Amino acid sequence: MTQTNPDFDKAVQEATLIPSELLGLARKQIESLLEVQKELMQTLEGINHELFVRAKKEAELASEFMGKLAGARSVPDATTTCQEWATKEMELLAADGRHLFEHGGKIMQASRRLFSNGMHSTGT
Repeated sequence: MTQTNPDFDKAVQEATLIPSELLGLARKQIESLLEVQKELMQTLEGINHELFVRAKKEAELASEFMGKLAGARSVPDATTTCQEWATKEMELLAADGRHLFEHGGKIMQASRRLFSNGMHSTGT
C-alpha cells in the first residue's frame, strides 16, 4: 500500500490552479485590449467622418467661389469675392486646427490606456 505525501498533493493542487489564474488574468488583459482597440477604431471612424464632411465643405466653398467669381462684373467685385473666400477658408482652417488637437487628444488617451501597465481601459 502506498502512502501519499500531503506536501506533494498540496503542491500538485497549487500547480493546477496557477494556469487557470494566469488564464483569467490573460483573458482580462485581452478583453481590456479589445475594448481600447474598439474605442480607438470608433475615434478613427469619427475622424474619418469629420474629414469627409470637411472635404465636402471645401468643395462647396470652391464651387460657390467659382460661381461668384464668374459672375463678377468688375475688379472690385472680384476682389470682394476673393476676400470673402479667403475669410471663409481661414475659418475652416481654424476649425481644422481645433479638430486636430481634439482628435490628437482622443488618440493619445486611447494609446495611453493601450500601453499602460495592465492595459486597463479606464483611468484618468
